[in-house]
Amino acid sequence: MAAMSPSERNPVSKTLRALSLIVESDAPRIGVRQLAGAMKIAPSSAHRILAALAEAGFVRRDAGSQRYTLTTEFFRVSQRAAAMSPLRRAGLLALRRLVDACGESALLGVYDDARREMLFAAGVEAAHAARSVIRMNEWLPVRTGASGLAILAFLDEAERASVIAQSGLTQPLDSALAAVRRQGFAYTRCQWVAGAVGLAAPIFDRRGKVLGDVCVTIPQGRDDAGGKERLVDAMRRCVDDITSRMRAA
Repeated sequence: MAAMSPSERNPVSKTLRALSLIVESDAPRIGVRQLAGAMKIAPSSAHRILAALAEAGFVRRDAGSQRYTLTTEFFRVSQRAAAMSPLRRAGLLALRRLVDACGESALLGVYDDARREMLFAAGVEAAHAARSVIRMNEWLPVRTGASGLAILAFLDEAERASVIAQSGLTQPLDSALAAVRRQGFAYTRCQWVAGAVGLAAPIFDRRGKVLGDVCVTIPQGRDDAGGKERLVDAMRRCVDDITSRMRAA
């Protein structure tokens, strides 16, 4: 039998992993055996983990189904934690100004250099916008849409190669990434909404490392030259504002 890694033996790591699995599950409740199967641990171990989470107030057991569900206390703590993120806080303020200025919905993309993945951490919708089809706070591979290219273009060569390999990207990207670096933003046919185009501009920390990007999706019919130029100018002001706030943090 293979030896367990330190994280697999560590009860805190196991409990946090269980909590992540519960949060990521599409089911509203999870049972002891379901959690045990997902974590590849004994049902008795899964029961102890769920009991510890219940004692902490993060889950509760439904008396009828004997399954566990997340509590209001967990959502309270998670919302407070999200609100403490400097990037999300700075991003929301700037996104609201961007949406007011350009009348288009905007998203804050966040890149995690440890996971080599990204997620959309915040969004502000314009008054006329259709409901967003993008799921928030869900880890995604760094794709070749505008939101991904604006990040990929500003990674160092080794990290970019690692991200490309992990994401399974096969098409040549050198010319597209060079164009993003030259113009300072990415512009592509949107991968999320049919008949739309996406624009994204990168956000940097005080050392010049890319943290994520600001992304805007617009219907192709509104993609006239003047409208695009105004939108790009507004996006540049938005990312400059966020970058300035992050460098001061």
